[in-house]
Amino acid sequence: MESAKVETSSSKRLISALVFVVLGVAVVGTVGFTLHALSADPQAPLHATKSSETIVVDGKTYPKASVTMGVYADSAQAAEDGYTLNKKDYVQYGPSTHLILPAHTYVTMTIHAYDGGEELNNPYFGKVVGTVGGTINVDGVDINAVAPDKVQHTWTLHGIPSTSQDPLFVNVPLPHVDEGEDGFLPTNDPGTHNKGHTVVFSFITGGAGEYVWNCEYPCGDGSYAKFGAAMSAYGYMSGKVTVK
Repeated sequence: MESAKVETSSSKRLISALVFVVLGVAVVGTVGFTLHALSADPQAPLHATKSSETIVVDGKTYPKASVTMGVYADSAQAAEDGYTLNKKDYVQYGPSTHLILPAHTYVTMTIHAYDGGEELNNPYFGKVVGTVGGTINVDGVDINAVAPDKVQHTWTLHGIPSTSQDPLFVNVPLPHVDEGEDGFLPTNDPGTHNKGHTVVFSFITGGAGEYVWNCEYPCGDGSYAKFGAAMSAYGYMSGKVTVK
């Protein structure tokens, strides 16, 4: 009898262990699937358009590529620019927040910027950094900075310091659209139908790597010092850049 009890007890422990392992695998699988879903791109990646032209910068010849995106106060404004983003009605960049750029290339970015603004927490991000010539072109005029209280958003590209990929840092402040009592005032930019600003700048990519970009202007809701909502949700005011 004692032997039978020991065998029964051992069988129960074995079954319990197997159930525990199965449940553990299920939990890990569920967590992995959830994290994968949360980290997946909310939109299809935006690929830069390669050009057959080249350009010489500091004695080196680079192929050229270009990419265009916009930043909008809400999804209705994005729709006016031809984009259906199908997301929460937050301030947002579009049509995608994941950019695919070619390596060792002179990349020209165009951002159509349609939003208002207040003041940066850190005036450093009002400066243009990392672009060719240290300038950006706003509605046809080259500038190297935007006053901290005149910025609507920034496009700030950076990476974690690493020996496995080239460093890349670009900071572009976007000037705000003035607001009146009944909303945004007309601008002098026909490229946005006088509703925003067209900001054009160029930078040079290095070798293949993974980078991130974000807005450094606190444009979320009132939580977390205005870094909640759109600022803390992936696919709105932050994204990634794949250089390959």
